[in-house]
Amino acid sequence: MKANIDKYFISANAVDDIPESHYQKLEPVLQTIEAFTRNTNKVVYMVDYLKKNFLYSSANIEDLCGITKEEMVEMGYLFHFQYVPRKEQQMLLELNKAGFEFYENLPKNERDGYSISYDFHVMKGDRVTMIHHDLTYLVTTRKGRILLALCTMSPSSSMTPGNIIMRKEGCRTIHEYNLETHEWIERKLPKINATEKTILTRLMQGYTMEEISNNEGVSLNTLKASKRLLFQKLNVNNISQAIAYCMNYKLL
Repeated sequence: MKANIDKYFISANAVDDIPESHYQKLEPVLQTIEAFTRNTNKVVYMVDYLKKNFLYSSANIEDLCGITKEEMVEMGYLFHFQYVPRKEQQMLLELNKAGFEFYENLPKNERDGYSISYDFHVMKGDRVTMIHHDLTYLVTTRKGRILLALCTMSPSSSMTPGNIIMRKEGCRTIHEYNLETHEWIERKLPKINATEKTILTRLMQGYTMEEISNNEGVSLNTLKASKRLLFQKLNVNNISQAIAYCMNYKLL
């Protein structure tokens, strides 16, 4: 088991010894993250690539898996081997390696703002839940290695595990990892116009298409046409899929 856990800490991101005093400077960061967790239903945890463990976990991990935040921190990446179905554990190891290789191939001055997201199942007794996982690099060393990463877990709208996406903040170009060909594929995200954003936002708020038409002063036929074009643009079949797509890809 220890050998498998070590695979999450690959040599390409080997972090030099950092004095313990450096961690004292992180206290304000941890306080900020703790405050953030009180305003979100997402599970939040922090990975330490020097100590090869988890530095922090929010208390709501208990709702997801039935363990305390202290137990989550103590387990570290052992969590993946105890609470993720075995058939998906290899996927997590592969995407971890692919993500580090992608990051390592970026010029050092272009590494800021990247995050990776993917979906996998988490078990709590007999219950299995598909979760959406986001990981962003929080603190790097002077050599450009990743020291700390901030992770969040929340319910996923996906029906299948995978959906591995590397994206840079503010950039419409993303990279998707293909688990069959084992390569990153670059593509551009569709651009959502103001009318499409209004439709999605109002529907999320519980408005009907008729109410949106009256409130926005736009004909119902025009709104319906915009919705159809949006579905085609996103390659989805219904409004729930459209909302999930836009939330996952941060288009709203």
